[in-house]
Amino acid sequence: MRKLFYILLMLCPLTVSADKFDYLYLEAVRQMDMERFDRAYELLLRCSELKPEAPEVNYKLGLLDMAMGLDSIGVARITRAAELAPDNTEFVERLAQTYLYRNDIESATKVYEKLVARVPDRTDILELLTRIYEQQRDYPNLLKTLKRIELQEGQSEDLTLSKMQAYSLMGDQQGAYNELKGLIDTHPNDLNLQVMMGNWLLSNGKKPEALQAFTKVLQEEPTNIPAQTSLMDYYRATGEEAKADSLRDELIDNPRATDDTRVTLIYQWMKTAPQDSIRGALEKILSIKPEDIKARLNLIEILWADTVDMNVVRECTKAVEYVPNQPALYYYLGVAQYLNNMNEEAISSLKLGAGNIDSETSKKVSSDIYLMLGDIYHKIGDKESAYNAYDSCLVYDPNRVLCLNNYAYFLSLDKRDLDKAERMSLAAVTAEPENGTYLDTYAWVLYQEGRYEEAKKYIDMAMESIEKRHRELLDEAGDNREEVEKACQEEKAELEEHLKAINEKLKK
Repeated sequence: MRKLFYILLMLCPLTVSADKFDYLYLEAVRQMDMERFDRAYELLLRCSELKPEAPEVNYKLGLLDMAMGLDSIGVARITRAAELAPDNTEFVERLAQTYLYRNDIESATKVYEKLVARVPDRTDILELLTRIYEQQRDYPNLLKTLKRIELQEGQSEDLTLSKMQAYSLMGDQQGAYNELKGLIDTHPNDLNLQVMMGNWLLSNGKKPEALQAFTKVLQEEPTNIPAQTSLMDYYRATGEEAKADSLRDELIDNPRATDDTRVTLIYQWMKTAPQDSIRGALEKILSIKPEDIKARLNLIEILWADTVDMNVVRECTKAVEYVPNQPALYYYLGVAQYLNNMNEEAISSLKLGAGNIDSETSKKVSSDIYLMLGDIYHKIGDKESAYNAYDSCLVYDPNRVLCLNNYAYFLSLDKRDLDKAERMSLAAVTAEPENGTYLDTYAWVLYQEGRYEEAKKYIDMAMESIEKRHRELLDEAGDNREEVEKACQEEKAELEEHLKAINEKLKK
């Protein structure tokens, strides 16, 4: 029955009746709520015929026009709605938003200014205007707007700082000073404001006045950390490095200083510290802030460069305890455990690392974890798990050359999926054509495929490349020459076994 009445209503001519207009308008609103926008638009057009100057009809038609991409018509209608009902803040605010959407900043600003002139307590709009004026570099109006916010909300440190910045951007340093001085006069017992004044004086080249400000605070409160930190900056600025270093050391050891302050000071010190002091500095940071992942990784790298022993395992274990969601830390732990013959523990750690991989994890770390898992699984004889891990590694980095080589070599030893092994090995050789190990792998894959002439060609290339690398390693070995020579001989022996097998096939 309601639907029939709606059809009749649309077909029959209507007189200008308030009841009929109200019905059509309310029905249009209902249709919009039901997301039947075509029907709503038709009804609103009929409303517009009845009352062309109805602001609510112009407003809703404008919204629908904008939604259909008819921006110019929509803006005109919303503008008309705001003109017809200037006290309707929804209409006026929507008009301003529409101008912003169209990047008409000048028009949007004018509308917002008219709006806050009528509703001065709308500080949210005033804050929006400050962002607009700052973006437009209209600093006088930025300052004016900040003062209007202050009238509504009262004086505050954040507002004072914002006004000081506005004065500075206008080149009015005296105005910036007066703002901060006024806040201090209002809060004479707030020592932090006095430190802020000292910092401002220091940054503006007024060093004697800055020292006086810091000294005054420290006379009242000798352990005031912000004042001590600022005084240290003063000593740096005046070239008194010894005094600055002494004060820095006091602050680092001062438990009243925040952890972040102490850690920041240590990091600053590390920039100029001797290399042999870095480890101690990192350990100091971790004693203050054990969850600092940057310090953990740096310390692990230092330990790693020395020798990967159980100390490294213990440090990596601490790292994952404090930061349990970082895949890179599990990778370091897994590798350290593997190098200390803890294969099962290494697999467990690497699997935990894999479980923490997410969209933020680098592709390199992700592929590193699965490559290491593959190598360990193969070492303990779990070939299927090894191949699955290698597949996962190549998902994250299809061009991971070491994975391509290892995967191909192990498949060739199993005489399995030789076509796949050949493709991967060839990709590794193409990427690094002078790598003797990769050339050897490719030769062995070709050998398993019965392509002995080609295998001989690549095994000769591998032999030449590896002998060249061995000579270079021995030249650089120094005191480790005997150990390096032993490793070189072991690698060469495996290569000679491959060469022997290929030559025997060629003789037949």
